[in-house]
Amino acid sequence: MSVTAINRYPGLFYDLARGKHTFLSLSQPIMGAVIAISAVPSARVMALGLLAATSGYFAVYSLNDILDHQIDRKSLEHGKADRDDNDIGVAVRKHPLAWGDLSLAVSVSWVAALGLFSLILAWLLAPACALAFAGCVGLEVIYCTLRRVTWLKTVISGAMVSLGALAGWLAVAPLDLRAIYLFIFLMLWEIFGRNLSNDLADVVSDRSVGIRTVAVTFSNRTAARAILTGACLTVIFPLVMPLPWISRAIAIAVGIPSMLLPALALVKEPTSEIASAYFNKASYYPTLFLIALIPLLW
Repeated sequence: MSVTAINRYPGLFYDLARGKHTFLSLSQPIMGAVIAISAVPSARVMALGLLAATSGYFAVYSLNDILDHQIDRKSLEHGKADRDDNDIGVAVRKHPLAWGDLSLAVSVSWVAALGLFSLILAWLLAPACALAFAGCVGLEVIYCTLRRVTWLKTVISGAMVSLGALAGWLAVAPLDLRAIYLFIFLMLWEIFGRNLSNDLADVVSDRSVGIRTVAVTFSNRTAARAILTGACLTVIFPLVMPLPWISRAIAIAVGIPSMLLPALALVKEPTSEIASAYFNKASYYPTLFLIALIPLLW
């Protein structure tokens, strides 16, 4: 193996795990933990939690590419790009397994090792936290199984993301009624902020290989209108969350430029390129939302 090939490996694993999305996703369990106790968790919980969450998200994102590698390969044959200017955080190229840059055996070993490591760390935090992680893995498998069955699989994706945030909550405290609000908020964000827009960005290749999405089943414009409606719901949902009024105001303020305004642009021009740009901006919303939780720590 050449030195060049060896040097590409870190980037390929980073892309298999969708590295930048993994690090952005860390905001979700942190959000759950902070809301649960209205404070910054202990140093031990933060250290174990960040390691568990990082390895867990690496594992789940990589698992998605493993489960979809055959259909991804067909999509690439039908013109799906290996990367484009709108991709955030792509080191080498998307879907390295489908391209043959990584073998299936190596990819499966990578996911198994990361998954086991994350499960052990989550168990050390709390058994319920480990069960939530296992639930995320199960939902990911169901989501990928439904790729050609129904566009309603987007609901599974939303539930999976929300459960990941509750894993952070369970690491520090038992669930209570407040967790329902967090679950709904992140479910709305995942469905209308990322899932539907990512599907719209891939509508041409998805249609060619029979993947069922809102954009494929109905139309680009219908998907864009659904995204706008969901973006509105997501941005105003903090109004009903049990948070200090200043937290709710900040949450809405950061949601307008990251979701609402880009969604309006998407409705005006419901193309794959604009959908990809919207997806990128919406991906930052939970991370920005953490700013709104600072008053909880006062």
